[in-house]
Amino acid sequence: MKKFFCVAMFAAFVVFAGSALADQVKVNIVYPIDGATYPVTDPAPGVLRSAYFTSSFSVTCSGGPHKVQWGFDGLAPVGTSTFYDMTSVQFVHKLPGGTHIFWVKSDCAENRVKFRLGN
Repeated sequence: MKKFFCVAMFAAFVVFAGSALADQVKVNIVYPIDGATYPVTDPAPGVLRSAYFTSSFSVTCSGGPHKVQWGFDGLAPVGTSTFYDMTSVQFVHKLPGGTHIFWVKSDCAENRVKFRLGN
């Protein structure tokens, strides 16, 4: 019975540790949320000509140095950085109303989300 308990605990640990490691992404876009419409107001803002918009992300790559760049849609990057293991960035950028794609590209991974400003 003691062996069975030890084997069961070890198996549970392996499953838990494996799932925890699988949840970590190298490029984590915190904000904007994929598929969301901004700004979040009640009632909805309607059509917007432009808005100042906050974006936030982190990048984690082992070893270093590493490079990262970020931007919107198919345009040139709005920012770049060099980091060692991890970096976290939050910034405000003025965007026209409509649908946008926020992208982050590092030399170890990349990510993108689609969102909308105004209805």
